[in-house]
Amino acid sequence: MAEIFIVSGPEKGRSIPFEADTVVLGRAPENDIQVEDKSISRFHLRIERRGGQYFIRDLGSKNGTFIDGARIEPETEYEVKEGSPFALGKTFMSIGKSCEKETLAVLDSIDLSKVLDEEGALAKDRPLTAKKNMELIQKVSHAVMQSVDVKDVFEKVLTYIMELLQRVDRGVVILVDQKTKEISEVISILKSSKECSQPFSRMIVDRVLREGDPISIVDTGSETAENLSESILSMHIRSVMCVPLKSGSAVIGAIYVDSLKKPHGFRKEDLDLLLTLSSPAALAIQKSLLNSTQEESA
Repeated sequence: MAEIFIVSGPEKGRSIPFEADTVVLGRAPENDIQVEDKSISRFHLRIERRGGQYFIRDLGSKNGTFIDGARIEPETEYEVKEGSPFALGKTFMSIGKSCEKETLAVLDSIDLSKVLDEEGALAKDRPLTAKKNMELIQKVSHAVMQSVDVKDVFEKVLTYIMELLQRVDRGVVILVDQKTKEISEVISILKSSKECSQPFSRMIVDRVLREGDPISIVDTGSETAENLSESILSMHIRSVMCVPLKSGSAVIGAIYVDSLKKPHGFRKEDLDLLLTLSSPAALAIQKSLLNSTQEESA
């Protein structure tokens, strides 16, 4: 007998045994397996078991199915490994066995509702962007689960962000030493090598690190001079967003992006997306620190 484990979403903690080699899963009661999540389509997914392996096929669902950070093609068969998470709408699940504790921690930190409307459907006014946001969140979660090298993780995270948010000219992750409270590492991706040698506004980052709250300025040209630092003016920053990376109540870093060419480069939804990404990103730091501690004590 096989088993499906729901590891996040409205039915988190539910396990569903099944005997048939082929089952259909969705929101409607007519399915072999019903999952009551409004972000899941009425008939969302087919699961087949063959020779101890599991294969899934998206049935043309509205919100899609995601494996390893990518949305799978509908009506196309994909193999999923036992215990490896995949997402349907707001629900993460695995087949054969539940995910490892480390993976569960990453999944728990991800808020898919930031890219879904209150009914669970992709935002109707910008569906293509919402789908891309979902793909970005999945890519980030996959990067965090696959690597303990924090620099490698954040270089991938920044690359993914800049691929999605085309107006970002500079993406930066700032890490803070918890003993000294000083900036310990800066990981940056610049769209152009000609950009200013200072990769971020120190005023913006210092404020986020100090207060622990996100900052977004959609148009620096509409701000009064007293609200802007010399660095913002000298670097010709037109739009900027910065969100804290937190471990509990402690701020352990920040994610910073800006646009140097055009005002209104970011929307509120983009800030929500960065905030959603900040949770698994913070877990990447914790994971790296734990791994370093274990190596030192070995």
